Amino acid sequence: MTSIAINKPISYICSTLLGLIFLFSAFAKAWDGEAFADLLMLYGPKWFSIGAPVLVFIESILGSMLLFRIKLRWSACAGVIFLIVVSLIYAYGLLFKGITECGCFGIFSNLYSGKTWLTFVRNLILVCLAILVILAQPYHESYLWLKTTVVMLVTASACFICGLSMRKSFMLPKISSFKTENRTTTMEKLKDLYNFSADSTYFVYLFSFTCPFCQNSFANVQQFEQFNTVDKTIGIAVENEQDKQRFYRIYHPEIDIITISQEKMNQITSQIPIGMVIEGNAIKNMETGYITSPGIYIK
Repeated sequence: MTSIAINKPISYICSTLLGLIFLFSAFAKAWDGEAFADLLMLYGPKWFSIGAPVLVFIESILGSMLLFRIKLRWSACAGVIFLIVVSLIYAYGLLFKGITECGCFGIFSNLYSGKTWLTFVRNLILVCLAILVILAQPYHESYLWLKTTVVMLVTASACFICGLSMRKSFMLPKISSFKTENRTTTMEKLKDLYNFSADSTYFVYLFSFTCPFCQNSFANVQQFEQFNTVDKTIGIAVENEQDKQRFYRIYHPEIDIITISQEKMNQITSQIPIGMVIEGNAIKNMETGYITSPGIYIK
């Protein structure tokens, strides 16, 4: 590979930043592997959940190799390919499945802004850093065996933590500030949008008028009230007048639908569709990705 006039300090800074970001992402995912696996299942069949430990494995290896500068150019090339692939997968989920949460930083994803375009901008910046590493002056490797041993230990640790967190009988402690699902907080936000009665049952459906997954589930959503499974069904959708008119023309909804801004929806949830059964002003059940028939709730 041809090098250009990018000096070693710049290369060192770029590879260190990339390595730390990859490792942070790997261990954050690993700490709540089950939640990340659930997110991956929104993209397709249940076996997609195997992607959780696989991605943790890849990111921990890439991060360690970049941080300790092992096979630096090849590691950076692999990093570029990885970033492009995951960006394309996320774009597919966003455009065709309505998945807005990238899950990039696992339990810390709640700190992310919710503006989906920032995910692509961030990945583009990381790709640029990796390209600078690729084009920099050659680097003479030292202590290769020691560094390789450290990489293996770091990767094994990340995979072990991920496997541990995916086993319900050995669940790692959750960090309360970064819970993937906080039903009490969600309920408080829903109360700002609708006056729920404590002695009634509700099915609340959070969706988008254009999301294909949301539309696929809508027939089942309407059946909750039709089958008397709940007292009332309420839809909460991202506001867009043109999309709303098209949706009403095609689906003829028989439920009340409240429209809110994308910003407000992001404050409630980072992924749609979500369906919630509410009893006594508390969320009793929650489904994401696809809403099943209300028949399962009928005794």
